[in-house]
Amino acid sequence: MKVWAADGLSFAVPIDSIVKIVENFKKNGRVVRPWLGLKMLDLNPMIIAQLKERSSSFPDVKNGVLVPMVTPGSPAERAGFRPGDVVVEFDGKLVESIKEIIDIMGDKVGVPFKVLVKRSNNVTVSLTVIPEEADSSR
Repeated sequence: MKVWAADGLSFAVPIDSIVKIVENFKKNGRVVRPWLGLKMLDLNPMIIAQLKERSSSFPDVKNGVLVPMVTPGSPAERAGFRPGDVVVEFDGKLVESIKEIIDIMGDKVGVPFKVLVKRSNNVTVSLTVIPEEADSSR
């Protein structure tokens, strides 16, 4: 893609992403994206240290995905997610990034996923979330 008056600027899309989109079109005639209703943030040691500094009750984790916001009425809210949860396992797999969660979900809509979250004071909770198809207006 070329941008006017931006010499040398270009965009690239990873081939793995394109392959998944093409497979989706072949299978469904459109791109299907699952939606949970979570805002998510990848955690790293620096962010974890800052969060622990703000609140001593922040869970003892080395990595994971922080949930700062849960959309009201969403599959995530119905599953029991709360702001401040840290996703440490998704579908039985340890997760360190949002990308890993997206890859695990793939195009699975209506399929239940077991999620392990850590909450304040190291409370571990097991949740089951069933993604809905993403609405392009969201």
